[in-house]
Amino acid sequence: MIKLTDIRKHAAERPDHVAIVAGTTRLTWADLEDKVARAARGLAAELPDTRPARAVFLADNSWELIVAMAACATLGVPCIGLDYTAGPGATAGALAQLQPSVILSTGHHRGLLEEADWPGARTVLHIDLDDSAAQRPARLKPFAELLAHEPGPVEPVVQPFEAFSFTSGTSGIPKMVIRKTSFEARRLADLVDQFSFGPDDTHLVTVPLYHASGPGWARVFLALGGSIVLGRYEDPAELSRIIEAEGVTTTLMVPPVLTRLVSHPGSENLHRTGKLRFVLSGGRHLNRWVINNAWDRLGPVLHLYYGTTESGLNTLITPEELLVAPCRSGHPMAGNTIVIVDAEGRPLPVGTRGRVAIASYQLMDAYANATPTFLHLDLGDGQGEQRFLLTGDSGVMDEQGRLELTGRSDGVAKMDETSPLDVNVFGLESDLMDLPCVRETSVLRVEVPEIGDALIVPFAAVSPERLESGRRAVQAACDRRVPCLPNYVVAVDAIPFSPTGKVRTAQLLDMVLPQVRLVAREQMRELLAV
Repeated sequence: MIKLTDIRKHAAERPDHVAIVAGTTRLTWADLEDKVARAARGLAAELPDTRPARAVFLADNSWELIVAMAACATLGVPCIGLDYTAGPGATAGALAQLQPSVILSTGHHRGLLEEADWPGARTVLHIDLDDSAAQRPARLKPFAELLAHEPGPVEPVVQPFEAFSFTSGTSGIPKMVIRKTSFEARRLADLVDQFSFGPDDTHLVTVPLYHASGPGWARVFLALGGSIVLGRYEDPAELSRIIEAEGVTTTLMVPPVLTRLVSHPGSENLHRTGKLRFVLSGGRHLNRWVINNAWDRLGPVLHLYYGTTESGLNTLITPEELLVAPCRSGHPMAGNTIVIVDAEGRPLPVGTRGRVAIASYQLMDAYANATPTFLHLDLGDGQGEQRFLLTGDSGVMDEQGRLELTGRSDGVAKMDETSPLDVNVFGLESDLMDLPCVRETSVLRVEVPEIGDALIVPFAAVSPERLESGRRAVQAACDRRVPCLPNYVVAVDAIPFSPTGKVRTAQLLDMVLPQVRLVAREQMRELLAV
């Protein structure tokens, strides 16, 4: 989040300009300056002596959270969020990696902290962001007490720069990503140069601030002196109203949120009544209907990106290209070099599928408890030897220099020449989502003892009447696109997504594996009976 020094510059230039809209609360730049100055002074007075100082939050998006994050930034204390929809095991694992000295929480999510039972929680500063505790223990400080401090000079803590973020953890414990240098100033310059963002933009935040993209994009527009609006991602009617009423010009929406928005009647005329000029989303879980409907309802504003927690924002595809190119593709953005490598880490020619490796000024330095694979390659393009992060994604570069993703695992991968590169899982997934009888689906390549290497394909039909026809259509598409692997098509009520748009892989497998195992055993009995 931006620091008090930057906030003061904007407050001096535009004191009455609205900086943050959160429900019925509207904070001008002058208001934001006052609150962050008070919160920073109060936090400095309460901050434990433990170094390095680190803060973590479990809280919904709110103006209080943004003020607290700005206060932490002012003091040089890294502040990141935890996924409040994760279980206690994942929460405890994340806390153990971060070892925070400050925990900010709201009453709605404080129970998760108690369930996690992280031993270090007994010795850190706890801040009650929404002042919701009925019987507040002495160690739980109300945020209102921090805001009661008089503004005054504060000194940042003396410690090396570090920035942290967590992977989604949808298939297990989230991994903590560590960066030891900041890339924010350069990325801001790149984005302003490419999209002409400025102080008159209003950015709609629909992503939880615990996800790196949430504060990352909010920071862009606050740094420019613009406005941000906090929206409820689960309410498409309210999002439609906000886009029009607040004059929203930019937003980031994960695919499930964008799908709900362009499916809702309230978005029908936003291309005429709204001011949207830039909408960003990921491409994996968007079908052609959503892309076309976004053009019709929002205008030619949809951009799709590829990026990871470990590598930042890496590729982009524009609205015009989306009309003809796969939605899982994009050109490398400024400051990014992408190469496709084989199982031994050697660059592959254009048109050959392999593992995606990325060189970027946004790259991670390390994990807290795992070891990523970096490759040092000279591609002969005049840039000399570069450090590439070997991702867990597979893809292919086309003749136009676009990366098309074909599959993804969680996080980054080790080199393993015994493991064949995956089939075009994303291509199959895209075909399935374009079927008129399928509402949503996810293609999972798994290897379990009972069935070996196979595809598990849960899908949700558009209606109960289309369930059986949907099953047949999905089965036929799988047999046609991936004849080399057995597949198990399973009907489900819905695909479980996280608030950040990630498929909850572990939860989804728990839902479907019992049925898959039954089918596999029945098939084996039939085979043995022949």
